[in-house]
Amino acid sequence: MGRIGIAALSALLLGANLSPAQAAEHYTGPIIDTHAHLRTNDGNGLSASHPIGTAELRALDQAAGVQQSALIVIARQGDMAATRALNDAAIAAAKADPQHFYVIASVHPADGDAALAELDRLAKLGVKVIKLHPNTQRFDVADPAVAKVTAKCGELGMAVLFDSFNPLDANELGKLLMLSLRQPKTNFIFAHMGFTQFRDVLTLSTLRKLGMGGNVWLDISAIGTAYAGSPVQPELVWTLRQHGVDHVLMGSDWPVDTPATAIAAVRALGLTADEERLVLHDNAAKLLGLN
Repeated sequence: MGRIGIAALSALLLGANLSPAQAAEHYTGPIIDTHAHLRTNDGNGLSASHPIGTAELRALDQAAGVQQSALIVIARQGDMAATRALNDAAIAAAKADPQHFYVIASVHPADGDAALAELDRLAKLGVKVIKLHPNTQRFDVADPAVAKVTAKCGELGMAVLFDSFNPLDANELGKLLMLSLRQPKTNFIFAHMGFTQFRDVLTLSTLRKLGMGGNVWLDISAIGTAYAGSPVQPELVWTLRQHGVDHVLMGSDWPVDTPATAIAAVRALGLTADEERLVLHDNAAKLLGLN
């Protein structure tokens, strides 16, 4: 989510008392967290309290049963040397613990051809996912420069993790839907599932019946903890099932939520054990080629 107001929202979410769903069984196997942020030594973090490095996240993952976790960085505009250094720092952090971490690198669409060249470099280094954040990076999803970056990612076999909630642009989710339809060869992950606008995702369920929209995965970081145990929970779960639980991913959005909090939220939604297995592990393993 955007950095503006995130501390207040985080406090509310982390304070929620998420009771287990009244289900006979839960999935208890290995878990993949597809949305966790890395703060590097250059201070690229969500807040001043965001721990530098991977040690604290690694400990939280181990306690929560997370087998593999993303390490996300977000590029700034206009300094490609800094962007390359940031991506290299994330790659180095993942290589230090390759069985546990994988990299979600970043470019800024406004950097044009230099950003496309960086994508080529990252693909050769084995990066499988690119992070774009319209709010933090301050770009419009409808900008043609964005379409160039996402098309390039599709050509290189890289998925795009796109923050899909911008309180300053009520049309952002619709723009993302149109972009994903125009680029069926690119896999899009909609982080936070549009958050308070999640009902618009129903468009995808209709499109999937027509053979379209199968390149969109829904990341339920933040939104899962926000709505688990709430009056809105049944509608959220119904929407997930309409889209297809085979295209839903779990993320903690660390340090916004801990892995344990995010996992507890998934287990509180009332999904079946088979659905939990898809959300907590199998979908990410299939999409990203993880174990």
